[in-house]
Amino acid sequence: MSRSIPTDVIRRRDILVATALSFGLMAAGVAILPVSSSRPTRGDPIWYLRMAADPSDTGIVPFAYRVLTPWLAHTIGGPTHFAAGFRAISYLALAATGPAVYLICRQLGGGHRAALLGTAGLLTLPGWLFYVNQPYLIDQTAMALTAWSLVALVYGWFAVLPVLLTALTLARETGLGLAFPMYMWLRRRRLDGRVAGHVGLLLAPALLAMWTVRQTVRTADRWDTLGEWIAGSLQVVSVTRLGSQTPWWVMYAFAASLGVYWVLALYGRTHGGRLWWLLVPVFGQCAFGADWSRFALYAFPVVIPAAAIALWRHPRRPLLLVLVAAQSTAAFADLAANGRVMLNRSQPSLYISAGLMVVTAIVLWWPRREREHPSIVDASHQNGQPTLAML
Repeated sequence: MSRSIPTDVIRRRDILVATALSFGLMAAGVAILPVSSSRPTRGDPIWYLRMAADPSDTGIVPFAYRVLTPWLAHTIGGPTHFAAGFRAISYLALAATGPAVYLICRQLGGGHRAALLGTAGLLTLPGWLFYVNQPYLIDQTAMALTAWSLVALVYGWFAVLPVLLTALTLARETGLGLAFPMYMWLRRRRLDGRVAGHVGLLLAPALLAMWTVRQTVRTADRWDTLGEWIAGSLQVVSVTRLGSQTPWWVMYAFAASLGVYWVLALYGRTHGGRLWWLLVPVFGQCAFGADWSRFALYAFPVVIPAAAIALWRHPRRPLLLVLVAAQSTAAFADLAANGRVMLNRSQPSLYISAGLMVVTAIVLWWPRREREHPSIVDASHQNGQPTLAML
C-alpha cells in the first residue's frame, strides 16, 4: 500500500481538531513538568546552547554540523535570550509533530478517531515528555521535520519535500537516512532506476546544504572529522552497549521509547505498508551512538499510526484503550520518584512500560471467543485512503 489512490476526505475541521489536541497536550506538559530555565552544565545541551549563544563559535563533531535549531534560537532570542528561544522552538516542534502523525495515520488507512488516538498517545509517552523536560536538544526539531517530510512523501507533496529534507539535514545529519525508505515507498519494481534518480534529486539540496555547512563551521576537540566521530562512536557502542547487559539495553530501547505502541504496531504491521522501511535508518543509528531509546523514538511516524489503527480495529479495543491510558500516565511515576522524566536511567516508567507491553501482547494474541467480532472498523474511515480537502 505504498501508492494508494485516496478516496476519503480529510476535512479542515479534522486537521484543526488534531492540531488543537497536539498543542493542548503540549501546553499541559509544559505546565506540569518542571522545566528548568537555567543552562545545563553537562551533556549534549551545553554544546547546542553554546552554538545558540554564538553560531560562529568553535564546536565539536557532530554537534557543530547540527546548525538549524541553534541558529533559530539565536535568531529569535539573540545573544542574551537564546535559551528562551531554544525552549520555544522545541515546544513548537513537539506540538507540530502531532498533526503530522495524524495525517500519516489517515493516509495509512486509519479513521479520524484512530488518528487522534495515535496523536494523543505519542505526545503523552514518557520518552516524548523527556524532551519537554529537556528542551535544549535538537531532536525535537529533527523529529518534527522527519514527520512532516514523511507526510510530504506519502501525500506526494514533492514540491515541498526538498525544502523539508534540507531543513531536516541541517537539524540532524541522519535526515539523509530517509533516502532508503523514500525509495522503497516510491519504487514500482525491485530495482527502479527512475525512482532512485528521483530520490537523488529530492535529496540534492540537502546534500549541498550539508556540504556547505561542513566547509564553513569550525570544529575542534574530540573529533575533527565525521569519519573520526563514526570510528569513536562505534568504539563507544561496542563497549557500553554490546560489551555488557546488551539484552537490558535492547529492552530499554523499546520500553523507554514507544512502549506498548511497539507491540500494537507489530500486531498491526500490515497497516504500515512500505513505510516500515523507515526502521532501517532508525535502527542503523544504534551502531553510532549509545542513546538507543532516543534513536528508537524516531520510528514513531510508522509505529504510532500502525499501532493506532490496529488498536481501533481490534475486538478488545476497550481493554487496549485502558492499557494505552496507563502508558500515557506512566511519566507521573517518574515525577513522583525523581521529580522529572529522564532517559538512559532505571526509572519507574521503564518497568511500567515493559509490564504494559507484556499485558498488551497477551490481550492482542489471546485466542478469541467465537462471539467476538473479528474486526472493528472506524466508521469515519470505510472508503479507502484519504485525501486532503479543505472543506
